[in-house]
Amino acid sequence: MLLALPCGAATATKVPDLASQLATMDKAATASLDSWVYTVEGLDVTAWLDTTPVIIKVPILNEKREWQGDSRYYFKQGKLFAVQMPYGRYQFDGKGAMILWQDETGTQSELPGTAAWSTRQEWLKKRALQLQNAFAPSAYEQRLKKPGSDIQLQGAARVEYLCVGQLYALTRAEKLIHEAGALTAADNKLSGAALARFATGWRPLAFTCTVDGADRVSHLTYQYTGPVKTAN
Repeated sequence: MLLALPCGAATATKVPDLASQLATMDKAATASLDSWVYTVEGLDVTAWLDTTPVIIKVPILNEKREWQGDSRYYFKQGKLFAVQMPYGRYQFDGKGAMILWQDETGTQSELPGTAAWSTRQEWLKKRALQLQNAFAPSAYEQRLKKPGSDIQLQGAARVEYLCVGQLYALTRAEKLIHEAGALTAADNKLSGAALARFATGWRPLAFTCTVDGADRVSHLTYQYTGPVKTAN
């Protein structure tokens, strides 16, 4: 005698595996979202944003700064969903707990409850938050867009204000200064050389910045061009 299957059993949809879900997110993000590039801790990091980051791609460099691959952080509704690296992938639940750790072949690598599991979970969560915060609007941008703002700048001055504000946020410098004529402004772009002051002294840097039509800094990369010089 044949037994009828419950309706749910016949129509249940299998949840795609993690690799397939991430591939779908990659495809959707690159097709519909703008990409932003910021220098974060010496690395040029790319983010696809829908108000907040959906995917953040971080290059992996060796000691000679040669590219070895990328780490990709995936977010759903602002919460870390997964991380994919050349040597494995990790999935998180809505409460921030890591629920899956696979090696590069897709095999379960570690079991929950181990010291390695806890250490990796906390490191990934901390790194994801750092990357999310890097792409948050700077204090300068927030002040500019505040209703009734006292910042009434236009044109090149507005672009410089936003770029310098984001540079403060990314470098965490105590002060940024530049010599007359050291910056070049063109349309919505600003580039040039500046000095950043830290607790240890001053350090020269060069940067390139682009502001989009919504007064968001969509590109800000910089590199230090010399060592820290202690103030006399």
